Amino acid sequence: MPDKETVVVTGAASGIGEACALRFARDGYCVVLADVNAAGGARIADELRDEKLDAHFRQVDLSSEENVSAFAAAVIAEHGAPHALVNAGGILQNAVRVLDMEIAEFDRLFQINVRGTLLASRAFGAAMCEAGRGSIINLCSLTTFRSSAQVAYTVGKSGLRGLTESMAAEWGPRGVRVNAVAPGYTLTQAMQARIDSGQRDPDAVIERSALRRFVKPSEVADAISFLCSNDAAAITGVTLPIDCGWLVTTAYQAYASQPQ
Repeated sequence: MPDKETVVVTGAASGIGEACALRFARDGYCVVLADVNAAGGARIADELRDEKLDAHFRQVDLSSEENVSAFAAAVIAEHGAPHALVNAGGILQNAVRVLDMEIAEFDRLFQINVRGTLLASRAFGAAMCEAGRGSIINLCSLTTFRSSAQVAYTVGKSGLRGLTESMAAEWGPRGVRVNAVAPGYTLTQAMQARIDSGQRDPDAVIERSALRRFVKPSEVADAISFLCSNDAAAITGVTLPIDCGWLVTTAYQAYASQPQ
């Protein structure tokens, strides 16, 4: 048996997944980083090992059931049932009208963001249920709670909330907790690229956030670390917004009556 607990992080080559890998590794866990981006994932694993931390990278394509199953089997054979699985793997979408969206784009987003999360959760969740313990974290979004012109992305992230709740109810009696986080506008590499290309307006984000700033990837990782810890032992089936107050501020500012 392994001499330390293992955390598996998909989408670990960048953004929130990268921040989670860094946080768990520096907290003393054995971290298995997974991503389709082999160069990025291997680089981060190498950097962690340079810090004398326990990190391993495996290339995984979340759109492939066979690939995900083989990945999970290999990790479980080497490390046992993981302490936690963070489903951070996914892809983004730019704004598009429903009538203009290519169905192939919808299918691709659903295949990776929703089906890929389900595949990884089933593969590792089975081992967790057998072991009688474990924590799974899914990545939802503000679009889980609000409509968005990112049509396919919104449908998928809304669906992940339902998947989170179903798995939490089903696997809770077997000792496995399942929660989700719903990050707001988070200043990841992907978000910065969209700001630089003019596809996101940073001023609009800041003006509509109670804390008047973007979320940091490390702050999402902090919340995920808490949800996976014994301090959150009674928490399962929740979707936690981490949004610098964007949800409350947009509702407050849109209300028909404003204080003078």
